[in-house]
Amino acid sequence: MTHPLVNDDDIHLILAAEDCPPQDFERIHSFASSDDLIIRKLSAHGPVLLRGGRGSGKSALMIEAHRRLRSSDTIFCAYVSLRHLPLLKSDGDEYINHFGKILSKSINKELQERGQPAGFPDVVDELGIQLALSDLSSSQGKRIVLLFDDAAHIGREKPLEVFFDLFRTLSSNAVSCKAAIYPGVTKFGIRFDVYNDATVLDLNRSDVSKDSSYFYDVLSARYPKLVKSATYSDRLSSQIFSRLIARAVVGNMRAFVLTCNKFLDMEKISVPSLNQTLIAMATDYYWPLMEEVKPKLGLYEPLIAPATEIFELLVSNVTKNMGSDTRTLAQDRVLIHRQLVSKFSKAFEILEYLGFLSKREASRGMKSGGRGPVFALNLCNIIEEMPSGRLTIDGIGQWVDGSLEPAEVHLSGQLFASVTLPNVLDGDELKILRQDISVLKKSNAYPYGLTDDKIDRLRGAGINSVEELGDSSDKKLHTIFGIGEATVKRIRDVVHQAIWM
Repeated sequence: MTHPLVNDDDIHLILAAEDCPPQDFERIHSFASSDDLIIRKLSAHGPVLLRGGRGSGKSALMIEAHRRLRSSDTIFCAYVSLRHLPLLKSDGDEYINHFGKILSKSINKELQERGQPAGFPDVVDELGIQLALSDLSSSQGKRIVLLFDDAAHIGREKPLEVFFDLFRTLSSNAVSCKAAIYPGVTKFGIRFDVYNDATVLDLNRSDVSKDSSYFYDVLSARYPKLVKSATYSDRLSSQIFSRLIARAVVGNMRAFVLTCNKFLDMEKISVPSLNQTLIAMATDYYWPLMEEVKPKLGLYEPLIAPATEIFELLVSNVTKNMGSDTRTLAQDRVLIHRQLVSKFSKAFEILEYLGFLSKREASRGMKSGGRGPVFALNLCNIIEEMPSGRLTIDGIGQWVDGSLEPAEVHLSGQLFASVTLPNVLDGDELKILRQDISVLKKSNAYPYGLTDDKIDRLRGAGINSVEELGDSSDKKLHTIFGIGEATVKRIRDVVHQAIWM
């Protein structure tokens, strides 16, 4: 299928690499030298797990690896999106059946795009998949690389055991399996040993990285207006702007794009407008994100409350002493004793998954003894709680340079004393599937969202829930009056965001 080029207005709505038309992908994506290293590992021998939070850029790296391997004489690569509702609702043999069909469809699509006949068979069992991949490798005379995107869902862990069993079984000298997962995936099953059966690559785009041109390159590719010097007042520049926004959203690419979108209609960008916009991100993006994601968490839904409380306590801890003689700027990183992180591990995983914070160091010694990880906190919520509520050029410089020492949360302290962990729910049903399609209306949470007119047309066709919409085929949607090709794609995009993003 040929996709039209995206115009400059619509391009700002593309928040996920999977939703970007192939012809526009190279134009609006930029990759740093550290990304090139990951892409090479995605192309190399051996199984790889690419681990990163929501909107961190996992899919973009997998799609770019696929693009580059198209020209290889020794590798046949297929990109396989596992964003399929039947997979999410199945387990065991039923999961393998759906998985085989999706894999067959993806490989045949790749064959056709290479000008070859779609000869990969429909395989619905583990042995059949193995044999078909072996035959493909022999007939192509190439090593097979399979890039499995969205292999894990944070709220539906049971099918993961089946997936990782397949992942291990299919990996061989002739077949290299790669998969994108999120922080906190633990259900690897009995047969899969994550430390021995795969290489784990943590996608952690440090906002104070030495490769500081990365986010500036993204800004240049997506927002030509925002790199013009005339756009900035005071002592600001596009370089300072890109580094600050990257630091504010702890290096999360999706949040970076959403934040930049808010500046497009400004004639001048000043420190006060930066201040105002980052506070708006706290109120319009970060806090609503908790409620948006809650129905996707399955059995972990009750952990949203303690995760929120933990983050509020961390922000309060780094801002409470501001204005004293010794501190005029909030610390933006926190060193937390490892036993506390272990006790509240799933809450921290949810916060990292959502981009409220990001792990910067796995282990550092504490002044009072003990060790723990260092987390960077997003600046939007910090600025919101700062007594002055005001950015300064000097403060911006210290934050983007990473020169402040982290605050410390000790084991003997009482910072998290009020936090209680509720029991997780029985089962792992995703409440988002039962919600009415009205939740998909265009909003801050769903920039791809549907209009009232389209929602009414879907209701008229008997489609009332998110699950019913997700299960509806393109063919069925096309039969609804007033819903054409562009609307079907928009529906798919918003359903994907609602369930997977």
